[in-house]
Amino acid sequence: MKLTKKNAIIKHIFYVLLLCAAFLVQTTYGFMPHIFSVKILPMLPLLSCICMFEKEKYAPWYGLACGLLMDMVSPSMVGYHALIFMLLCAFIGYISTAYLRNTLLTNLLMGSFLIFLSQSLYWLFFLEFKQVAGASLIYLTDYLPTLLINILLIIPAFFLILVIHKKYKEEKV
Repeated sequence: MKLTKKNAIIKHIFYVLLLCAAFLVQTTYGFMPHIFSVKILPMLPLLSCICMFEKEKYAPWYGLACGLLMDMVSPSMVGYHALIFMLLCAFIGYISTAYLRNTLLTNLLMGSFLIFLSQSLYWLFFLEFKQVAGASLIYLTDYLPTLLINILLIIPAFFLILVIHKKYKEEKV
């Protein structure tokens, strides 16, 4: 059984459209409610689930694309998100191909890893190393609650990507 080229293209188009929609929702000011300082980042849970389903062949490319989108609106160094997401997604794709089964639990684990590491490294490089006053308090009050709410978003993202993956599953050629 092999994935037909048409189904593969349609599946990737759906993934790209989902990521673009998540990016627009994430970056449109006033669209996503902010509960105190918690920011909802729907692109990261979607990205982690896509990387788990697409394995090592396409995962780094999705990470690079999402990172470039994040770099467009980020006040930090250009290329930072692209590099970090590409490396993290390549790691997730490799680990999911070589060692893990694709289940909700493993998606929660790998998605939590992606979200925690990407957000914590951003805080470390752009707040802590620049010696911003109150950087530790910012991590506790802003970044940790953001991490927790985004980890919860992995569950609906997993089922959404699972539906797309099953709809355009492997067929006999």
